[in-house]
Amino acid sequence: MIELGTSKVCITPARPLRLSGFAFRDSCYGCVRKDIFVRVMDFCSGGERTTVIYGDLLWWNSRFVERMRLSLEQKQGISREQVLFVASHNHSGPGTGDTAIPLLETADQEYVSFLEARILEAVEKAGADREEVRMARSFGQCGVNVYRRVMAGEGIRMMPNYEVEPDRNLTVISCYRTDGRLKGRIIHYPCHANLSKDNELHPDYPGYLLEMSDRENPGSMAVFFQGCTADLRPNCVLGDDFRAGTPEDVETFAAAVYGKVKLAVASGEESLGTEMALGQRQVFLRLERNWDREYLEGLQQDERQEIRQWAGKVLEKGILDGEILEVSEWNLGGQRCYFFNAEMAMHYARTARELCPGSICSGYTNGMIGYLCTDEQIREGGYEPEGSATYFGLAGTYPVGTQGLVEKAIRG
Repeated sequence: MIELGTSKVCITPARPLRLSGFAFRDSCYGCVRKDIFVRVMDFCSGGERTTVIYGDLLWWNSRFVERMRLSLEQKQGISREQVLFVASHNHSGPGTGDTAIPLLETADQEYVSFLEARILEAVEKAGADREEVRMARSFGQCGVNVYRRVMAGEGIRMMPNYEVEPDRNLTVISCYRTDGRLKGRIIHYPCHANLSKDNELHPDYPGYLLEMSDRENPGSMAVFFQGCTADLRPNCVLGDDFRAGTPEDVETFAAAVYGKVKLAVASGEESLGTEMALGQRQVFLRLERNWDREYLEGLQQDERQEIRQWAGKVLEKGILDGEILEVSEWNLGGQRCYFFNAEMAMHYARTARELCPGSICSGYTNGMIGYLCTDEQIREGGYEPEGSATYFGLAGTYPVGTQGLVEKAIRG
């Protein structure tokens, strides 16, 4: 038997804060377009427990995750190995930590304390809400995303590339009460949640999508597992370039994905079992660099703000030799799910499906160590393997050879 408890709490700040995800937004948001939430799914089966904590956020900062793991263990008896902090990668929500440079993410300590309290409240509510469920999965396709890397004369540019087939796999896991009513739903799809660049607080298309599911299925609650979307973006284009989405675009994209969710479920469901197991493993990923401390200290006087902030952040963190990739492997009734504390290229989702057909991969889980690209992408350069390292405050870039380490970590 498998049991599921759910809860949903609002985490909209009490006052305007600076949003995370875009360096050009240098002031607090102007208005609340739609509230943001933490949603909790608490699964139990045969003595095993997995607590999924979802947020309408860019990610859960690594330091925030470590504090919350300790707090959950001390206050609610949930071990670190039983928790998955997942995020939609929403670029229109507040930050949760300070491991990246301030241009990318800032954290208001008053809000962080509020968020910690709301998570504890939500986990407690979900634990008290558990009831027996039957689980089923459905597969579909959704074409609202596009590969976002193009080789131009000057190198890789972030542009829509229709010559590379994007990962369009959509997976829906539905949890039904014994009377047949829907209690919980997991929606998995790979597409950056960066449609909107307005300085307004909202959950971008994943949050709108979840609200659609909840509204159409009273008494149920859905969560979104963002996929390996480091090189995928919403197909919101003007000419040859991406354009910022309007509020109407956000709702249109959400409705399009939800339409595919309903189609997938209507096309057929495959029953899942009652077994459950969650395991975690860590892999050290070396960083490559061609500078020393003296050079870094000199950059603190650089005229470019992002370079000054990067140099200061790397020094603050101790000029690390590498970062720790955390891979969580969750068997939910026969549905294999892989989670990563990074932004993952879509190649890695394909790797997991080759290893275990039907499996799903989700990034932005249990922290953030930056973009993990393929070796080919690393050789090509561009924002993901090179430029992003500055914004993540990394003490170098991931070198060729990283792909093999990540694939080995997936295989376990």
